[in-house]
Amino acid sequence: MSVSGIARQSMASRVLKQLETWPECRTGTAVCGSGAGVSVGARQILHLHTGNEAELWLTVPLIERMRPALESAQQVALEPHRDWIGIRLDTEDDADLLVALFSLAIRTHDEAEPEPEMSECLAG
Repeated sequence: MSVSGIARQSMASRVLKQLETWPECRTGTAVCGSGAGVSVGARQILHLHTGNEAELWLTVPLIERMRPALESAQQVALEPHRDWIGIRLDTEDDADLLVALFSLAIRTHDEAEPEPEMSECLAG
């Protein structure tokens, strides 16, 4: 097990290792206290709670724009009026989806003016 509590060979660990190579990303403990978190700037936008469970802060406007695609993805969990989505990481394709959505989240948070208010992640 790693310091974050995520198994080294898990999909979450694979995602974490990949994002650690991105210059704008910092990793540490999730602010909710459960697992690892990934920050961009001052915002922690990804929580990897277990080896196969992640939550990503996308913002409500982005979720609404992407709702049909997100709802059709079986590994994505949405809750009404929440700006975090859950993603189950069972396969490499799931991990790739998370990385792609993380990239969108970075752009969304970079463009946000003023800083959107963040709700707690689902584990918080």
